[in-house]
Amino acid sequence: METPLCPSKQLSDAHPIKPKVEPCENSLSLAPDAREDCETTPLSCNHHFFTIILSRTHVQKPFQLCIPGRFHKHLPEERTSTTLICRGRSWAMHYCGDLKTKKLDADWMDFAVDNRLQVNDACVFELVTNTREEVVFQVQILRGGLPKDITSKGYTADEPLVIVG
Repeated sequence: METPLCPSKQLSDAHPIKPKVEPCENSLSLAPDAREDCETTPLSCNHHFFTIILSRTHVQKPFQLCIPGRFHKHLPEERTSTTLICRGRSWAMHYCGDLKTKKLDADWMDFAVDNRLQVNDACVFELVTNTREEVVFQVQILRGGLPKDITSKGYTADEPLVIVG
């Protein structure tokens, strides 16, 4: 199956993976207080967003969350008060837009610990307020690692991974 990567390139040996979506209620492995993690809300078409699949440095010391470069243009270029809102709670911190590596400050650790974030969880950050004085992100947490049939592929250019929706 050929899947277009861009108009000028075709991937002939791509492994298309269609994500499997199952309702959370059928999962018996969730703790009762973890069921709230299954609730997601649609993203607004009016706000910019970015996603991060969490690695060790996001959820353990040094607890660093760097903002992807492609998203910098949507944020101020100075240190700005920032609020993360998730599941009815909020966490205050600062966005460090004045640094070469744009990131959330050390208070990101409180959000990560309070929400029991783990390696391979994903977070969707939707920018709902963006001024020089304040940045607010609505955050959705998507739990769990990627399925084995996904993580076992895509390590080389000879065997790329393509996710189709």
